[in-house]
Amino acid sequence: MVRKKVEGNEEQRRRAAREAERAGSSPSARGVTTGGSKQRTHMPDRSSLTHEEKTDPLHRGKQRREAEEQAEARAADRPAPPPGRTFTGREAPGYGSDHARVFQALGDAERRHGGDAVYATEIARTAGLPDERTRLLLHDLVTVHRLVTELQGTDRPDLGPRYETRPGR
Repeated sequence: MVRKKVEGNEEQRRRAAREAERAGSSPSARGVTTGGSKQRTHMPDRSSLTHEEKTDPLHRGKQRREAEEQAEARAADRPAPPPGRTFTGREAPGYGSDHARVFQALGDAERRHGGDAVYATEIARTAGLPDERTRLLLHDLVTVHRLVTELQGTDRPDLGPRYETRPGR
């Protein structure tokens, strides 16, 4: 008689059984034995249970739950975004006078460099605006208004993104 194939491999089941024993419980009580993914808990009267209580034992011992737990742990380990510039939660801004000022400064800086892309700090200096405000406006010009192209990873060593006006504009 051939044993039924169960989810997981022997190594995973052995590891789970060792962890259960270290924690002071039996592997079968935790549902990590060979038949753990097939076994249902004994419930004398299933008609009195809610839908969630009926379906909960179906997923016990499955690799899917282990993968979900690992994904949750990875999400919890992710560092919070650094303080400073963030574009989440902003509505699409209209094209204003500051946008025009930064776009004009970009064009002037490009002409000084013979048509090559330029860094945000130089655009900020030319426009007479703070660096962070200029970066925010450049982001709008790239993503919302699509008048500017952002070039990343073009230098060795990488000194940050460079910007250029879109061809044909």
